[in-house]
Amino acid sequence: MIGLLFHGPEVFDSGWARRIIEAMKTTDEVCCVLAGTMGRTAVFDNGLEGIAFWNKMPGACLSDLASEVTTVLIVNFGKSDDSGLVFGAMVVERSGVNTPVVQVECNGPFFVEWIKGCDRRVIETLRQMGVSQRDRIQIKPSVWEADGKVYRRMTTAAAGDFIFVNGIMIGRATGAQVVLACQNGHICKIQGATVKEHGIEKLDRFGGVDLRTVKLASSSTIRRTKHTPRITETKGRGVAFVDHAGMHVYDLTHDVEGVVTVGDDTTVVAGDILYRFQIPVIGIVDGDEDMILKNGHFAPGSVRLTVREDDEFGLKVFDSIFDNKQQIDVSFKEVLSKIVELADNDLLEQ
Repeated sequence: MIGLLFHGPEVFDSGWARRIIEAMKTTDEVCCVLAGTMGRTAVFDNGLEGIAFWNKMPGACLSDLASEVTTVLIVNFGKSDDSGLVFGAMVVERSGVNTPVVQVECNGPFFVEWIKGCDRRVIETLRQMGVSQRDRIQIKPSVWEADGKVYRRMTTAAAGDFIFVNGIMIGRATGAQVVLACQNGHICKIQGATVKEHGIEKLDRFGGVDLRTVKLASSSTIRRTKHTPRITETKGRGVAFVDHAGMHVYDLTHDVEGVVTVGDDTTVVAGDILYRFQIPVIGIVDGDEDMILKNGHFAPGSVRLTVREDDEFGLKVFDSIFDNKQQIDVSFKEVLSKIVELADNDLLEQ
């Protein structure tokens, strides 16, 4: 069996994911996995079935997948050839696997045999698709420790890219290399980027991070490629609460009538995902949107409430209305009424 490990939305929007799946099915059975959460919307929009969503780092996904198959293809669509190669090298290095691994970098297109020994029919199929072969590269260690701090280097960023830690935006890259420093779970310094302190405060509020293993990502926008949202209506009860990374709302899409979101960008990202399922949001915002997703959509009935400080007011909503629970069995209309009443003088615009 061939394992196909997909990463990011572009590989689906470009049509390469479907092409690779169909081509590999002619040589063997396939097991398809998506690493992380940012590609799930693209999988849905493109109507692809049979892809498992593993909310893990790509290296962990590769390690798990390699234990079930004879060969793994990492299928990626990087911002550039170099960033794609670096990504593949890092994923393979962190996985610690011995199973044959081939990366298909669709932006080239080219492929790299990171760990040799795969069925030659796979290589021949890629060549027949017009995918050329490239040599492996060596990369510097990306994590090290010094002066009581943990450091981690990002080498796939470009100037202007948003920097995400566990899905939370913490700054924008000013060049091609970004180095983060962390002490006692707190990100204390970022070289090569302008810092968004608000994002770092959120990470601290959620318990801090282990910089060695935390998920890092960089992108000019969450969805770089053109796409058409696919709509399917769902029926649920109650209202859920989301106050950080908006792409984490997928587990709610069949259970709720609506969602309360906290933060300008969280509201846009979550609202755009939930639009596909026609689930409205009550967005608690304060006007500091960074535009990590352009041209987002909202389901009918969605409302954005502008307050003086969205995080502070969001905590009040979570405590007073949600009783510190992620989901409550109360109607969307009633929750909206309670939030507006609670806001009182904090509400600047509705």
